[in-house]
Amino acid sequence: MTIQALQSALRSLAQFHENPRIVDWLKDRPAIIYLTAERRRTILYFGAFVAGALALINRNAKWKDYAEPGVWLAALIVFPLLLSLLYLLYVAAVRFQKLPAIVRRRPQLPLHLLFWVVLVALWLTPPDAGPWRPVLSLFALSLPYLLWRCGYMILSAQRGKVAGTRFRDHLFYLWPMWGGTNTPYGKGLDYLSQREAKTPETYARSVLAGAKLLLLALIWELAKLLLGAAVYGEAKNPLLRFWGGYSLRIPRLSQIAQGAVDVSLLTTWFSLYLELIRETLEVAAQGHGIIGLLRLFGFNVFRNTYKPLLAETIIDFWSRFYYYFKELMFEIFFFPTYLRYFRTYPKLRIFVAVFAAAFVGNTYYHIVQAKNALVAAQFESIWHIVGPRMLYCLFLALGIYFSMLRQRKRGERRRITNSSLEKLQQFRRIAGVWTFFALIHLWSIRTSLTLGERAGFFFSLFGF
Repeated sequence: MTIQALQSALRSLAQFHENPRIVDWLKDRPAIIYLTAERRRTILYFGAFVAGALALINRNAKWKDYAEPGVWLAALIVFPLLLSLLYLLYVAAVRFQKLPAIVRRRPQLPLHLLFWVVLVALWLTPPDAGPWRPVLSLFALSLPYLLWRCGYMILSAQRGKVAGTRFRDHLFYLWPMWGGTNTPYGKGLDYLSQREAKTPETYARSVLAGAKLLLLALIWELAKLLLGAAVYGEAKNPLLRFWGGYSLRIPRLSQIAQGAVDVSLLTTWFSLYLELIRETLEVAAQGHGIIGLLRLFGFNVFRNTYKPLLAETIIDFWSRFYYYFKELMFEIFFFPTYLRYFRTYPKLRIFVAVFAAAFVGNTYYHIVQAKNALVAAQFESIWHIVGPRMLYCLFLALGIYFSMLRQRKRGERRRITNSSLEKLQQFRRIAGVWTFFALIHLWSIRTSLTLGERAGFFFSLFGF
């Protein structure tokens, strides 16, 4: 077999989800025919109640604690409260044009204001205030998961697309069976409806695409295990014993930064790049699993992570690394700012909009994400988490802004060729992107280091 034939065979294997023969066979299967779009949505609607209840129970206490009847009380009260809140927000979205003008102009604001009002109420009451306080705490802990999902419903209402929809058309993505983080994978109803399979053939394609992503998720999980065993030499890694415990023994970046190990500058830089690779594998594995499940339900949405390590620009990497987080920041922060301010100053307009998304929105998202510390009013802990993240967001915003300007300036002038010079330039651009994100990642890794200690470690990378 020639190299060309082997490449063709591998390409065909990798693209099995687009093979017409497999699609034609699968679309005639009874399960594919039976599971119409409406039936799939019905499953997701009733599954949302189960998913919401299980998430709430898990958030309330450890499973072993439910042997005590009193532990159930908060969950039993908060569940209908959250369901009622979601329904009220749906009603408000349906009647969006009848809402006060100030709400229509800033519809996301009241939603987030509710979260902070609940938090302030918790901060102003003592821990022994009564049985209602655990209820309020659990309510507050549950809101961050819903805030951004409800935000997409409100955005849809702004666009006039909620009128005529049912509550069940929204609940399935507000409490999704496919799970996920505070970031809404698949966004809201607008995007999900556009990507929903309506026929047996399109559903078969979506199922195959989902199966491919689930397979890739397993591959990336295995790659993480291999990295942990062969490179880091993690003692608890099950693969380490297969080759007699040998590994490169490269320390994790957090260990080096904290001074737990003494290594050369070359090893430190090696660990810096490895940390970026490991983080990418982790995000890809998780995202592929969630999007894979979404596609099995017939929503053939874009994957969350798509070859970010091959990106040649900073903005391209950010879009490919965590697509749905980037989309959330752009939808909620970038576009409203871009459309509203500095219309006669193009560069300033882009600058302010980018900072609204990558700095302000990104920082705010991670403040809300620190929900346990917020509910417990552990402000020092919040600053320890968010302080370094603010610098990360600042560098990210600057990088994205200059990347956008450079991309605009270059436009279509760069001609793609297969010459050795072009490949060398391409490698240089990719290496530059790697270096940028590896360096700013120093400000987001979880360590006990203070801001000053992180800054000291950062400058030590350059010999200072």
